[in-house]
Amino acid sequence: MQGYKYNKPIEVRYADADMMRHVNNAKFLTYIEHARGEYFTQSCSWDWYKLGMVLARTEIDYKKPILLSSHPVVWIRTVKIGKTSFTQQNLIAETGQPEVIYAEATNVLVHVDYSTGRPLPIPEKIKDAIRQYEDGLFH
Repeated sequence: MQGYKYNKPIEVRYADADMMRHVNNAKFLTYIEHARGEYFTQSCSWDWYKLGMVLARTEIDYKKPILLSSHPVVWIRTVKIGKTSFTQQNLIAETGQPEVIYAEATNVLVHVDYSTGRPLPIPEKIKDAIRQYEDGLFH
Protein backbone atom coordinates (compact mmCIF):
# COMPACT_ATOMS: atom_id res chain seq x y z
CA MET A 1 0.00 0.00 0.00
CA GLN A 2 1.70 3.16 -1.17
CA GLY A 3 2.64 5.59 1.60
CA TYR A 4 2.08 3.05 4.37
CA LYS A 5 4.88 1.09 6.01
CA TYR A 6 3.05 -0.73 8.80
CA ASN A 7 0.36 -3.33 8.30
CA LYS A 8 -1.31 -5.98 10.43
CA PRO A 9 -3.31 -8.89 8.97
CA ILE A 10 -6.54 -9.51 10.87
CA GLU A 11 -8.29 -12.84 11.33
CA VAL A 12 -12.05 -12.47 10.95
CA ARG A 13 -13.78 -14.45 13.65
CA TYR A 14 -17.27 -15.90 13.38
CA ALA A 15 -18.29 -13.78 16.40
CA ASP A 16 -17.36 -10.62 14.45
CA ALA A 17 -20.28 -11.12 12.05
CA ASP A 18 -23.75 -9.77 12.63
CA MET A 19 -27.15 -10.95 11.42
CA MET A 20 -26.40 -9.51 7.97
CA ARG A 21 -23.51 -12.04 7.78
CA HIS A 22 -20.83 -9.39 7.52
CA VAL A 23 -18.47 -7.94 10.08
CA ASN A 24 -20.27 -5.51 12.38
CA ASN A 25 -19.17 -1.92 11.88
CA ALA A 26 -17.93 -1.62 15.48
CA LYS A 27 -15.42 -4.41 14.82
CA PHE A 28 -13.68 -2.24 12.21
CA LEU A 29 -12.57 0.02 15.07
CA THR A 30 -11.49 -3.00 17.10
CA TYR A 31 -9.33 -4.16 14.18
CA ILE A 32 -7.70 -0.72 13.98
CA GLU A 33 -7.17 -0.66 17.74
CA HIS A 34 -5.57 -4.10 17.63
CA ALA A 35 -3.15 -3.01 14.91
CA ARG A 36 -2.41 0.34 16.56
CA GLY A 37 -0.88 -1.24 19.66
CA GLU A 38 1.70 -3.11 17.63
CA TYR A 39 2.32 -0.08 15.40
CA PHE A 40 3.45 1.99 18.39
CA THR A 41 5.53 -0.84 19.81
CA GLN A 42 7.26 -1.30 16.44
CA SER A 43 7.65 2.34 15.44
CA CYS A 44 8.88 3.86 18.70
CA SER A 45 9.14 1.12 21.36
CA TRP A 46 6.15 2.62 23.17
CA ASP A 47 6.14 1.32 26.74
CA TRP A 48 2.48 0.62 27.50
CA TYR A 49 3.27 0.23 31.21
CA LYS A 50 4.84 3.70 31.51
CA LEU A 51 3.25 5.80 28.76
CA GLY A 52 -0.48 6.42 28.58
CA MET A 53 -2.57 6.96 25.48
CA VAL A 54 -6.26 7.55 24.83
CA LEU A 55 -8.30 7.77 21.66
CA ALA A 56 -9.63 11.33 21.48
CA ARG A 57 -11.29 11.29 18.06
CA THR A 58 -12.06 8.86 15.30
CA GLU A 59 -13.64 9.28 11.89
CA ILE A 60 -14.36 6.32 9.65
CA ASP A 61 -15.74 5.90 6.15
CA TYR A 62 -17.11 2.43 5.48
CA LYS A 63 -16.51 1.50 1.85
CA LYS A 64 -17.38 -2.19 1.59
CA PRO A 65 -18.53 -4.94 3.97
CA ILE A 66 -16.00 -7.38 5.38
CA LEU A 67 -17.30 -10.94 5.07
CA LEU A 68 -16.36 -14.06 7.03
CA SER A 69 -14.37 -15.19 3.99
CA SER A 70 -12.43 -11.90 3.79
CA HIS A 71 -8.77 -11.51 4.76
CA PRO A 72 -8.48 -7.89 5.92
CA VAL A 73 -5.25 -6.11 6.66
CA VAL A 74 -5.01 -2.85 8.59
CA TRP A 75 -2.55 -0.25 7.30
CA ILE A 76 -1.47 2.58 9.63
CA ARG A 77 0.63 5.69 9.24
CA THR A 78 1.17 8.65 11.52
CA VAL A 79 0.61 11.85 9.55
CA LYS A 80 0.93 14.47 12.29
CA ILE A 81 2.62 14.74 15.65
CA GLY A 82 1.52 17.56 17.91
CA LYS A 83 2.63 18.60 21.38
CA THR A 84 0.47 15.93 23.09
CA SER A 85 -1.23 14.12 20.21
CA PHE A 86 -0.74 11.91 17.17
CA THR A 87 -2.95 11.91 14.10
CA GLN A 88 -3.06 8.64 12.18
CA GLN A 89 -4.59 7.49 8.93
CA ASN A 90 -5.80 3.92 8.65
CA LEU A 91 -6.92 1.76 5.77
CA ILE A 92 -8.54 -1.63 6.02
CA ALA A 93 -8.01 -3.48 2.74
CA GLU A 94 -8.10 -7.04 1.47
CA THR A 95 -4.80 -8.88 1.79
CA GLY A 96 -3.05 -8.98 -1.57
CA GLN A 97 -5.73 -6.77 -3.16
CA PRO A 98 -4.97 -3.16 -2.16
CA GLU A 99 -7.67 -1.89 -4.49
CA VAL A 100 -10.31 -3.57 -2.29
CA ILE A 101 -10.76 -1.01 0.50
CA TYR A 102 -13.16 -1.87 3.31
CA ALA A 103 -12.71 1.36 5.30
CA GLU A 104 -10.67 4.52 5.67
CA ALA A 105 -10.24 6.10 9.10
CA THR A 106 -8.51 8.97 10.83
CA ASN A 107 -7.71 8.83 14.55
CA VAL A 108 -6.35 11.35 17.02
CA LEU A 109 -4.58 9.83 20.01
CA VAL A 110 -3.46 11.78 23.07
CA HIS A 111 -0.53 10.95 25.33
CA VAL A 112 -1.90 11.13 28.88
CA ASP A 113 -0.95 10.64 32.47
CA TYR A 114 -3.25 7.81 33.52
CA SER A 115 -3.22 8.90 37.18
CA THR A 116 -4.52 12.42 36.43
CA GLY A 117 -6.16 11.93 33.04
CA ARG A 118 -4.34 15.04 31.81
CA PRO A 119 -2.48 15.29 28.49
CA LEU A 120 1.30 15.08 28.60
CA PRO A 121 3.86 16.31 26.08
CA ILE A 122 5.06 13.52 23.81
CA PRO A 123 8.73 12.76 24.59
CA GLU A 124 11.10 13.96 21.85
CA LYS A 125 12.66 10.48 21.54
CA ILE A 126 9.18 9.09 20.69
CA LYS A 127 8.57 11.82 18.11
CA ASP A 128 12.00 11.25 16.54
CA ALA A 129 11.51 7.47 16.41
CA ILE A 130 8.14 7.79 14.65
CA ARG A 131 9.51 10.33 12.17
CA GLN A 132 12.37 7.96 11.38
CA TYR A 133 10.03 4.95 11.13
CA GLU A 134 7.76 6.80 8.73
CA ASP A 135 10.72 7.42 6.39
CA GLY A 136 10.49 11.15 5.89
CA LEU A 137 6.71 11.51 6.07
CA PHE A 138 7.42 14.58 8.20
CA HIS A 139 9.61 17.49 7.17
